[in-house]
Amino acid sequence: MKNLSVIFPIAASIAAFVLVLLALLAGQNPGFMEDYDVISFNTSALGKNLVLNAAKDDEPTPTGGGFCSDLPGFLGKGCATATAAIGSIESAIVSEVNDIANDIADHLSAELGIHQFYSLHALSICEGSFSPNATANGATRNVTRCIKGATEGYNISAIIDHQLQIGPFELGIDDLGFDDELQSAMDTLNSAIKAFVILLSISVALTGLSLLTSIAGFIRYTRPVLIVNVVIASLAFIMLLACSLVITIGARKAATEVTEKGDDIGLYATAGSKYTAITWAAVGLMFVTFAYWLWQVIRFKNGKTDLHRQTKRSPRDSEEAGAEKPNLHGIRFSKGRRSRR
Repeated sequence: MKNLSVIFPIAASIAAFVLVLLALLAGQNPGFMEDYDVISFNTSALGKNLVLNAAKDDEPTPTGGGFCSDLPGFLGKGCATATAAIGSIESAIVSEVNDIANDIADHLSAELGIHQFYSLHALSICEGSFSPNATANGATRNVTRCIKGATEGYNISAIIDHQLQIGPFELGIDDLGFDDELQSAMDTLNSAIKAFVILLSISVALTGLSLLTSIAGFIRYTRPVLIVNVVIASLAFIMLLACSLVITIGARKAATEVTEKGDDIGLYATAGSKYTAITWAAVGLMFVTFAYWLWQVIRFKNGKTDLHRQTKRSPRDSEEAGAEKPNLHGIRFSKGRRSRR
């Protein structure tokens, strides 16, 4: 009877393979696992610094009231009252201008000819707008297009720059305040994404191979098959662990740096928590698979598996198996001569 416990690593390998495959294919088409992005960029307020700077330039010049104290009697009191009234009007105007600027900043992406968000996946970059709007609580994403990041590159700044240049104002990211430090953070993210995709692709292959060898271990439960399973499962586990570390550390670091350096121009980034969750879940499942096969190799070596016991026979069993069979028809053999009772 086959060792039915082998079904356990087969199930774990299937689950791990499905998770890493989804991690690789997420975002391939608009709406397919859009929430499972490596990192997303909110560009709905990109260029707000231009609007706010223009609003500051149009602010009324505060009216000075220091000379009122130099006036005698009721003239000084009247001057102070008038100055306070004018200052109140100026404050209201400034507040209204800032509110208008903030409202305009929420719709800047459409005016500039860019999208409100860009989400990076393993093999693609998706872009679109927020619904009902970018500043609403619980706003959802409406994806309009996904491009192949693996072939066209993961450089978000280049994509935004291109869309700005063909937009109505023919601007560039330099015009919005994209400095060298911000671009350096984007370049670091690009390198991390490329390394991650290579490791993830290898992980998909090794996890699928581990599934096949686990099935082979169920069909033929021998020591060489067990050793092969340990080797393949350990390689898949190590590769998945490297994947998860690269994308978890790299995406979070890049998101923090981009948000810090891009706050002034309205560029924000968020690392995908759901994406890292499925990659780490795959790591855990593959570790379980590796641990199981390692345990089976150790048990097989010590002769503790049921199947191994069945294949080992004791000398006493051999003697009993080779004992003299009963003679048929009363025939017995003695020194090469046959006699009948």
